[in-house]
Amino acid sequence: MRRSLALVTLLSLVGAAHLAAQVLDDALVPRGRARIEMVPVFTRWESRFGRTAAGATDREQLGEDLTSGAAQTLFPGAESLRTAIEAMSGIAGYTAVLGEAQARVAKDITRIEFGGHVGVFDWLTVGAVLPWTRTRTSVDVAFRPDTIAGDLGLNPTATSASAVTSFLQSLSSAASAAQTNASQVCGGSPGSGACTSAQALADRTAAFRGSAATAYGASAFFPLAGSATQTSLSQAVTTLSADLIAAGLGGIAVPMAFATQAISESDYWSLPVGVGVQGAPLGSVKGLWHAGDVEVSATMRLLEGSGGGSAEAAPRFTYRLLGTVLGRLPTGQIDDPDVFLDVGTGDGQADLEGRLLGQATFGRHLGMQMGVRYGVQLPRTLVLRVAPPETVLAAYSTRHMVEWTPGAYFGVEIAPVWRLSDELSIAGEYRVFRKYRDEYALTGTSVGAPVDPAVLEIESGVTLHEVGGTLRFDTMARWLGEGARPLQAHLRVLRAVGGGGGLTPVTTQVEFGVRLFRRLWGPS
Repeated sequence: MRRSLALVTLLSLVGAAHLAAQVLDDALVPRGRARIEMVPVFTRWESRFGRTAAGATDREQLGEDLTSGAAQTLFPGAESLRTAIEAMSGIAGYTAVLGEAQARVAKDITRIEFGGHVGVFDWLTVGAVLPWTRTRTSVDVAFRPDTIAGDLGLNPTATSASAVTSFLQSLSSAASAAQTNASQVCGGSPGSGACTSAQALADRTAAFRGSAATAYGASAFFPLAGSATQTSLSQAVTTLSADLIAAGLGGIAVPMAFATQAISESDYWSLPVGVGVQGAPLGSVKGLWHAGDVEVSATMRLLEGSGGGSAEAAPRFTYRLLGTVLGRLPTGQIDDPDVFLDVGTGDGQADLEGRLLGQATFGRHLGMQMGVRYGVQLPRTLVLRVAPPETVLAAYSTRHMVEWTPGAYFGVEIAPVWRLSDELSIAGEYRVFRKYRDEYALTGTSVGAPVDPAVLEIESGVTLHEVGGTLRFDTMARWLGEGARPLQAHLRVLRAVGGGGGLTPVTTQVEFGVRLFRRLWGPS
């Protein structure tokens, strides 16, 4: 009787939850029985516990990373383009103008957890859970071009590549001719004024050629034909060509190529396909159904007892301590580095986790559970764009092979339970989760220049506080006592209320779970 009461109390207290993070689900199955479960879970977030420039924690909308009054700065190379144009045109403090961009981003994960567990002994249960997962990122964007002061359009390397090539070749020929002339003049009269002037012209031509090459290759944008910036650059080319001709050289025979196509809203969000980024167009991402990280576990009873009862009355106090060893397999699909804002179905690497769950009941109605867990995550090699976490459209040159060592983690969960009847209970829940910072190291070959993988570690730590509640219906007591067919069902809501780390999502999670039991062997 005492053993049956403890088991019934245990099962009535448990609120089945997201197995990847829920110690309170670690329940024993009676010996010779199988527990089959299906738990649909929907998780959504559109903000995060971010970090201000001063290091303080603050809530940030996900869309802030794609919102700017200077829309060109959301793409790589904006600063290189600005400084190159400033150097060529001579406009001190030049600032490019394109328009403003705003975005609203929301992410969600729909996961159906299929689980099977078997009671090998009364004190040992083994099983596995397969999460079948679909992820989605919804992106609503708006780009408003500045039709008055705007001076940027689509880079002519995408629309008139031959014109760009011809202009750069003409600059190269002029720079080569100017340097040859300087060498001849200085060879005949080193240190003379003529030598100084010839060498200055050669240096100026080479610098102009270098800045032009940088500007054309920096980003998806370039000064627009007809803009004031185009007038300044054309005048700079004309002046340089005239000085070359005055020095007895051929000048610059090909005009500078400028953007002829203004950027529309549809053009703006398709730009990641092109210069410097080479990724998928920026927009909503709807993933296909795919397996998440499979979990296999063994749960053991470490301690059990009761007090205050008698042969005629149920114990006034019961307690139980369970231990679980869990392995998480690398069966999930990680996010694609070339699909911006993609969300994977798992980490794609193995974890090893240990858990302890303590449970107690006080009289007929009140119960309490407390769980703790600690896990280590094994390293793996993967391809990432090595860029600061707030950079969505990272340059293709940052795409590297890295070795990722995820940080260890631990969590504490507390759940007071009130039984309304033998079959119906409600529970509150508080959960705190902490993951240490990850480590990254470059490995193998990559497509770009060397980068510092430390930028990936900046906001990789996680601190999360969640509160929630569960409504549970459970006929397990009647099954054990009277032979009725068992059923467990629950509805649970969980909300993130605090956190830190910089990238910790502010999630809302809703789940509904159903559990069925079947006898495999032993007495009915």
